[in-house]
Amino acid sequence: MKRLNQLNMQFAAPASSDSGPAKLIVDGKTYTELIDHQPSRVIKQDYFNKQGWGFSDSGFTYLKESNSVKIKGTRYMYGNQVLPNLLPFFEKALKIDARYSDFPQADIQVPPPMLNHAFLEELGEKDFSRRSFEKWERIMHSHGATLEEINAIRYTTLKRYADVVVYPNSTEHCEKLVKLAMKHNVCLVPYGGGTNVTKALQLPTTEKRMIVSVDMQRMNAVKWVDKENRTACIQAGVMGTELERSLKAFGVVLGHEPDSHEFSTLGGWISTRASGMKKNTYGNIEDIVVNITIVTPKGTYQKNALWPRISNGPDLNHLIMGSEGNFGIITEAVLRVRPIPEAKIYDSILFYDFEQGIKFMYEVSSLRQYPTSLRLIDN
Repeated sequence: MKRLNQLNMQFAAPASSDSGPAKLIVDGKTYTELIDHQPSRVIKQDYFNKQGWGFSDSGFTYLKESNSVKIKGTRYMYGNQVLPNLLPFFEKALKIDARYSDFPQADIQVPPPMLNHAFLEELGEKDFSRRSFEKWERIMHSHGATLEEINAIRYTTLKRYADVVVYPNSTEHCEKLVKLAMKHNVCLVPYGGGTNVTKALQLPTTEKRMIVSVDMQRMNAVKWVDKENRTACIQAGVMGTELERSLKAFGVVLGHEPDSHEFSTLGGWISTRASGMKKNTYGNIEDIVVNITIVTPKGTYQKNALWPRISNGPDLNHLIMGSEGNFGIITEAVLRVRPIPEAKIYDSILFYDFEQGIKFMYEVSSLRQYPTSLRLIDN
């Protein structure tokens, strides 16, 4: 497989034209830009032009007349309200000029993809729900959410880009992807919500193989819920808020809420060994997972039975959790679920100083019952 250059690749038509889907011509071979009519994920054409995290309709707006800041949008509490003390805090306490604007670049240059024709030809056009060589899709699937990566897409460029993005629909689709990747020496990178902050999605510049980003978000179904045994089988591509909405229909909750809950996926939580804000009651991800299905180069692994724990041998679930996608593609998991709580109570306590707060937290930790989430925060 050889590195391609700009001279031997061209698009016959843009993906959004009325003349049909784009045709990517590489080394005399033609590939259709396969885009289905009901994509579950909107491809942001100006993705790197946003803040890189969160919703584009949320943020802060500077009000020049009053020299203050207003919360943008109504998605969150206090939407469209003015925060009169925020600018003084930035300027006096943090020594930051909050009115300074450094606008991101208007465009980014992306090199043409390096394609492994034998892999793509054998993969065909059926064993996935979507396949794309589209520029902005490749950009979005080539980075995580570290400060370094967000800065790169806003002001410079990434060092390496995914060559093609594939969306599987099932464990069988993933099995074929892994089998063909092994056969044709192709690099696969599992992709969930793109919120990774450990550089696990940062593609290595030394990688000479074709890089295929495997976007799991089409695999987002709750396959079954067993209320008697309080377990549920869920596909790995589901996002946190979407998962809780689906489980609510069955009268249960998962209770796992990391800070990235709105944008991250179940597979991402498992592969990063995630912790959640409600761990006091529901546990961290390692306390919630009962079984994992993972597609590896040596075959598909899962436990034979859904025992809560076993007393002999190592638990291979713990080998998978925290592996950051290095061992295979997590396709689904059986998780512990709980009944929907009868009530939710929110409250706060003001202390005279931080030391009193620390003493309070220490006393609470010695009790047999304590709040689902408890945080001590200073001004």
